[in-house]
Amino acid sequence: MQVVAKTPRIDVRVEGKGVKAFLDIVRKNIPNVQIIDDESQNIDEWDYYKEMKARLTPAKVLKIRRENAGLTQAGLAKKCGIAPTNIALMETGKRNIGIRSAKKLAKALDCDAGDFVV
Repeated sequence: MQVVAKTPRIDVRVEGKGVKAFLDIVRKNIPNVQIIDDESQNIDEWDYYKEMKARLTPAKVLKIRRENAGLTQAGLAKKCGIAPTNIALMETGKRNIGIRSAKKLAKALDCDAGDFVV
């Protein structure tokens, strides 16, 4: 006996920066995909985003970026040439992140140095 079943729909909701790039990848890899709403929006203009961004300090951003990169404080210290104790102090906000340190951190974490300065 042979059974034919339709594949169920997959409902995926994507938000944030990079949605257009994500949709381009999906379209490339799944040629027959049906995208219901691909309206791109600039979240920088949303009140919610502005409020959340205002709450993020350079210290919090550093910790988030490091964790997202899968690095320990010691691992990041080794990768960027900053003492592990200084990384810990920067993440807790007990030490400011200077421009030279911000550049080193940005290079090690593959992001923009402006993420770490006010």
